[in-house]
Amino acid sequence: MKRTTRNAVRTKQEIIKKAAPIFNVHGYAGSKMDLIVAATGFQKGGIYCHFDSKLDLAKAAFLYNCSLLEKAYFKKINPEDAPRKQLLQFFENYRKFIARPTIKGGCPIMNTATEVDDTDKAFRLLAKTALKTLSVQVEAILQAGKETGDFQANIDPQKEVNFFFATLEGAIMMAKLNHQKQSFTDTFTRLLLYLEQNILV
Repeated sequence: MKRTTRNAVRTKQEIIKKAAPIFNVHGYAGSKMDLIVAATGFQKGGIYCHFDSKLDLAKAAFLYNCSLLEKAYFKKINPEDAPRKQLLQFFENYRKFIARPTIKGGCPIMNTATEVDDTDKAFRLLAKTALKTLSVQVEAILQAGKETGDFQANIDPQKEVNFFFATLEGAIMMAKLNHQKQSFTDTFTRLLLYLEQNILV
């Protein structure tokens, strides 16, 4: 029995891993079951043995993609390092992710948020929670920097992080829409200047 359970968990994770790029590229509505069957190698019946619906699988795939995104954004950030170094590493990780995405289709939070904001309340909440998970980690770095003197004492970590993500995600959208990577680079450069002038000491 234990072996069967273990195999079922492994199979479910394999389906999620292989379906995740499909959902991130095509979206929930555009990810037809034929695409998912082809990507996973499992027939519909086999997939529905592990998931109640396509939406159930889509949500699991979204969470998987978000876990990869979190790893990409926060890799090489050592909690023992000075907050200044941590923050700059976060921005460098972000830049590298945009230059060479490790997730096919780009940022899963932005992709999903723009699709489900008016169509699925539960899925929208999932995307909102995923963004919050990333945000609070950057907020913690800013708060720590205020206390150590790495950052200016009058900053509001939550407002600054909202500004960071709004600026970066907006720049990504414009770059993708216009097929102009330079527009993201220009915005990113201006954001680094903002950091120098308004955040760092």
